[in-house]
Amino acid sequence: MFITADLIKKRVHGLPSLPASVLSLTEIAEDERSTMDDVYNVLGKDPVLSASILRLANSPLYNVGNLVSDLRNAIQRLGMDAILNLARSVSIIRNYRSGELLDIAHLWRHSTAVGLVAKAICKSLKNESFVETAFLAGLLHDIGKIVLDRCFVDEYSPVLKAVKEGEDELEMEKKFMDITHMEIGAHVAYDWKFPDNILEVIREHHIPKPGAFLPNLVYYSDLLVRVRFPNGPADKKIVLNLSNDQNFKDMVFGVSGSIPDIEYLTFKIDDEVDHAIGFVQLAFMD
Repeated sequence: MFITADLIKKRVHGLPSLPASVLSLTEIAEDERSTMDDVYNVLGKDPVLSASILRLANSPLYNVGNLVSDLRNAIQRLGMDAILNLARSVSIIRNYRSGELLDIAHLWRHSTAVGLVAKAICKSLKNESFVETAFLAGLLHDIGKIVLDRCFVDEYSPVLKAVKEGEDELEMEKKFMDITHMEIGAHVAYDWKFPDNILEVIREHHIPKPGAFLPNLVYYSDLLVRVRFPNGPADKKIVLNLSNDQNFKDMVFGVSGSIPDIEYLTFKIDDEVDHAIGFVQLAFMD
């Protein structure tokens, strides 16, 4: 059965909503007058989320010195943008720790790795303004798959069966559902009040428009992770040669005026996947 806009509205309505603290943090992120105290006051009322943030702040992914022992210290060390995105990321992962058809832990490890690779590329380009947004965009790029797994089990099942047999994912989604996980993911991200640049990534991460930095960044980060750690038979056929990919070179050159060390980026993926595994394990903890 094809998935229509009306059907999406009807079924997605039953998804677990984001905690009130995350909605408040989203408002803080969009208000230029917000301060560290605003973040602290919101997180201080959510001890479970605060505990998760402290665990991650002391993990190898973020810890660069002495351990942080309290929330205010963690906010000061990581900075407002990192804390805001970390809080939103952890909350979404914790809300969706189980699935019907998908290996949810694997999906989150993949998505987190994509976010971390996107973040690493931004750092290599010295594009600091996009570092934290790149991580959040990468983490959320496949959120539509979780929605399909939760709300459209019967419709999604033949898609996953075909993908396991080596068929192209997007082609099978269009064939069996007449809609893609990108479109469904963008619908949910809109309901969750995520900013337009995150919606754009979710909606276009498989077919980014030339010149759109963030969608292209997540597109290439996704390919880099899938080449090294395939999600299925079709991924094993991916041929990726960034040195000769003009669109990739245009993307990075347009930001930094130079091409990053591609060999370094390739080796960096292994580290980021290890970090992603640890990130998801800590996020899953109660």
